[in-house]
Amino acid sequence: MFATEACTTQALPRFQLNAGPASRMTRDMTTRFDIRAIAISGLMLGLTGPAFGQEAPSRISWAPSYSGSCVDCSLVGRNMSGWNVSKANYPGADLTAANLRRAQAHDANFKGAQAAGADLRLGDFTGATFEEAILVGARLQGATFNSGKMQGVVLNGANLSDGKFIGATLSGAQIQSATVHNADFSAATLSQAMLSAADLTGSVFDNAILTDANFSSATITNASFRDARFAGANLETAIGIESANFEGACATEDTRLPAVLTLPECVSL
Repeated sequence: MFATEACTTQALPRFQLNAGPASRMTRDMTTRFDIRAIAISGLMLGLTGPAFGQEAPSRISWAPSYSGSCVDCSLVGRNMSGWNVSKANYPGADLTAANLRRAQAHDANFKGAQAAGADLRLGDFTGATFEEAILVGARLQGATFNSGKMQGVVLNGANLSDGKFIGATLSGAQIQSATVHNADFSAATLSQAMLSAADLTGSVFDNAILTDANFSSATITNASFRDARFAGANLETAIGIESANFEGACATEDTRLPAVLTLPECVSL
């Protein structure tokens, strides 16, 4: 099931794929809604602090790969740094505080995964599915999610700085109080996304669909929204709006804009 490069005679660490009842997420103990509520409230209780601290992974001369299925299994705290899990199937997996730094995960399925406090820095998740996944307080700096399917993903308190989300679908995403410096959301869909109190300094939303998106108290200093569509969006209390680029952007009658900003009406295509 695994493919690894040649390495020394030292045995590789085992990757348990617990398919039995003991490895299942406790569906009968709580609903998915309850799990999401617990994970989100965990941000307020300090779950993203020392409890999710990660030691630097030791240097290894091999890169395990796995492209099979691990449905609802427990990978809590698992060190998967540098692994190739492209096209792997991890729906509902518990990746709390897991280390996927520099992982290759093209088109992998993480739908509904619990990944609070996980380390995804510099990973390549192009085309991956994170629909309804919980990444509260996760670290995504420099990671690539281009063309990702991330509807309803919860990224509250996460760090998305320098991340790439070009053409990704983040409809209904929760990105509240997140740190999002210099990230690229060009041509992304963020309809009904919650970005309140997020720090979006220097990020790019060119050609993005921002229908009904909420930017309440979000910092958009030096952000770019060229040709973005703000139909029904709320920008009324956004911070740093004077320095943001709205060239070619449009709004609708129900868009909430501050007095200093006027946008032309969006033309239906």
